[in-house]
Amino acid sequence: MAIFCALATLALGASPTFAQQGNPAILAEIEDPLAAAEAYQQQLFTRVAPSVIFIAQGGSFGSGFFINDTGLALTNKHVVGKAKSVTVVFQDGRKRQAKVVEVAGDAVDLALIQVDIKSSPALELSGFNDLRVGSWVGSVGHGSGGIWSFATGMVSNIYVSKEDRSLFQTQIPLNPGASGGPVFDRKGRVAGVVTSGILNTNSVNFAIRIDVAFDSLEKLSKDCDCLTIRAPKGVPIFVNGRAIGKGPRLRITPTAGSLEVFVVIGGKMQKKTISYPKTREITFK
Repeated sequence: MAIFCALATLALGASPTFAQQGNPAILAEIEDPLAAAEAYQQQLFTRVAPSVIFIAQGGSFGSGFFINDTGLALTNKHVVGKAKSVTVVFQDGRKRQAKVVEVAGDAVDLALIQVDIKSSPALELSGFNDLRVGSWVGSVGHGSGGIWSFATGMVSNIYVSKEDRSLFQTQIPLNPGASGGPVFDRKGRVAGVVTSGILNTNSVNFAIRIDVAFDSLEKLSKDCDCLTIRAPKGVPIFVNGRAIGKGPRLRITPTAGSLEVFVVIGGKMQKKTISYPKTREITFK
């Protein structure tokens, strides 16, 4: 309304001079969307940053983040290397030793470490549900530009790697040392884990979708507060009329309530209506 009134005043009156356009009195009447965006991003950083940890191993370092309140943290396999334990530093300066408790198999660049701490601020692992090309994403990590650095961008591509693992590309400007840090959506929910970038390029970085962690790490496989849908490999899966992914296995974190899930196999539609979270697994054959 303030913007409309200001524009109407300008339209009915004489054209403002350059000086008038920059008049603080006039600008004060117009709502400031940039201030609102700044405030929201600052609050988001304040909420996410305490969950991010600095990880040192040998002569290298990387990032990680807490995924529960008992000190379990997720990072990259290449960040911990072959070490049995690593040193972690919290945002408030505290330093602890952490044990490497699980490393993902195959070519999945993920690992879990157990930090010696009684209580840890965890991030919600459900941002992958609404991930789309063009989605706003942010990351907090420890790139060569500084520790606990906040960078933002958007999702520029989503695809499946040669190892049949879900990855997405971002335009977030990240540097070596940010690996293992969270990529989160505008609500602060983790969508992925920073894994690598292309050297000699600007802002071309990749993240592993967070649902891959539930598939690849045994300690997390039973902790996913989500719906698992199984279908033949490559078969599109639809929830409430919207395509959300393909078989053989898909995990989503839907809102509680009734869901209509269907697939088309061999030219025939198979449809199931379920109530989530009462039902947490569906299989189509």
